[in-house]
Amino acid sequence: MSIVTKVAKMRLNYHASMLDVCNVLNQLGILNNEKAEEVMKNHTMRCFDAMEHMGLDPWKEESEEEES
Repeated sequence: MSIVTKVAKMRLNYHASMLDVCNVLNQLGILNNEKAEEVMKNHTMRCFDAMEHMGLDPWKEESEEEES
């Protein structure tokens, strides 16, 4: 596994964890809805970026044949 893939995997784990943290903060009322939506969008896009660096295609749509 190359260093780029390792770093991308760490980035993916970090941003996915931050999505959970932001969700909890929003549910507790610490983070308002508008700010939570903005922050979660940012972390989601960074997750997708990390997945692309890992060689995955987050934008690929699964066909009916692949799901079976």
